[in-house]
Amino acid sequence: MAASRGRSTLRAMFLNILVAIDGSASSGRALEHAIDLARAMNSKLTLITVAPPLSHYVTLAGVNPETMQEELDKWADGILRKAGATVPDDVVAHRVQRSGHAEQEILEEAERGQYDLVVLGSRGRGRAQEGLLGSVNGYLHFHARVPLLSIPTEK
Repeated sequence: MAASRGRSTLRAMFLNILVAIDGSASSGRALEHAIDLARAMNSKLTLITVAPPLSHYVTLAGVNPETMQEELDKWADGILRKAGATVPDDVVAHRVQRSGHAEQEILEEAERGQYDLVVLGSRGRGRAQEGLLGSVNGYLHFHARVPLLSIPTEK
């Protein structure tokens, strides 16, 4: 009886789960865990992918900014479609695509969307960029008012 009471309590805890997806193996594992949680708690998933911002160096290199932005948007759309295709039919899932800095866009969506949990991989961009720029995970850890579940990269 206590177990069923515990389960019903858990169901009420995480009704809306935001999952950050960037195409990395780590974010794929995060999605797997989020799907398991959604099934166990009858939760709704929202998958978010953020196309990186254009650098001012793009125009200096002679690249058309509109063309580059279109390519980045296509990349993000492809990531979302691929991730969405792995979500089973018995799990309700929505997709959100943004452009900008991933940490800021994910934080904004987490607060705007009234999510109960944010699930993300512990590594996305790679160690070199994380060391220089700070990780999305670390940023969300310090700024989010929503609980975070960080899934480590499989070894």
